[in-house]
Order: sequence, then structure tokens, then C-alpha cells
Amino acid sequence: MKKTTILVLISLLAIACQQQISYKQVRDEIMNYHDEVMADHGKILKNQLRLDTLLRDLSSVALSRPGLDTVSEKRTITEMRERLQKSEETMNDWMHQFEPDVTGKSNEEAVQYFKKEKAKIAAIDSLYKAEISASDTYLSKFRKP
Repeated sequence: MKKTTILVLISLLAIACQQQISYKQVRDEIMNYHDEVMADHGKILKNQLRLDTLLRDLSSVALSRPGLDTVSEKRTITEMRERLQKSEETMNDWMHQFEPDVTGKSNEEAVQYFKKEKAKIAAIDSLYKAEISASDTYLSKFRKP
């Protein structure tokens, strides 16, 4: 019985003495995640440009593809460009609202803030990946063989 009590006390003491997570560690994770997402930002811009070019040249594309419904394709391209632009605006909004300076907050408050921000950037990452995938798939049908 004595040994069990001592083991429990040692375990509790070890748990209590564990260092709490530093807000700086969580903030650094967010910044690294942000940098990864920004690499996809270039793909967003590239696909927007490719869609703009396709839209501008749609009549000449139709000449080489008889039966192409240009009205439908124009609508699809426009919607896709808008979704890409909206995802880009979502990232811009997050960057403008993100506050890395946590002066006046406790470590715990700062950690909680950065964890919420990490969830937001993760959602933006998912949005970016989905829009890039959708636009890549759409654009692939117009690649020259």
C-alpha cells in the first residue's frame, strides 16, 4: 500500500512539474504553417491567370474544339475564378487580423489565442488545396496533347 501511494505521489509530482507549452512555440508553428500555405498561394495566382487567359481566348479554343459550349464554359471559368479569388481574400483577411504580439496576455491566454489561429489557418489550407485541385482538374481538359 505504501509503495502504491508513493508511486501515485511521484506521478502527480511529475505531472505538476511538467513545463507548460510556451506561446512562442505555438506561434512559431503557426508561422511555419502560414509559410507552407503561402507556397500554395502562388498556385492560386497561377491558376487564376490561366483561367483569365482561357476566358480571353475561349473563342479561339472553340474553333479547335467543335461542340464546345462556350456559354457554359464561360460560366464555369468565371465561377472558378471567383472561388480562387475568394480563397485568396480569406488568406489576406486572416493575415490582416492575425496578431502575433500578445503583450498583456498570460502565456495560457496567448497559447489559446494561437491555437484558435492555427485552426483558422488549417481551414484556409484545406480551402486552398480544394480550390487548387478543382481548378487544376478543370484546366487539365484544355491542355494541348
